[in-house]
Amino acid sequence: MPTDAGESPWLSETREWSISELLELSGLSAGELQELIDYGALTPLHGEAASCVFSSHALLTVRTASRLRQGFELEPHGVALAVALLGRIRDLETQLDQVRARLPQSFR
Repeated sequence: MPTDAGESPWLSETREWSISELLELSGLSAGELQELIDYGALTPLHGEAASCVFSSHALLTVRTASRLRQGFELEPHGVALAVALLGRIRDLETQLDQVRARLPQSFR
């Protein structure tokens, strides 16, 4: 596990992250991370409480949450809302790309 702030962990779709790893890499407190889970902005793959395991997407989510909290001085519920809205935007953009891919070239 990288400890230098300049190092970034390797992301892969199959990589799973423990709650302690997310805490170490995100800069969030345990309480803030738990609130993201409670508000539904972060969903464990499996496990409960301190033994939760998360997908690699969760690392991106907690880092985004940390930047939002610091940059806009948001309360945890505001961070959770912003993260949820960003996720929804990402999902809609993916759907739009899929629809565009099915259109004939002349309609793009």
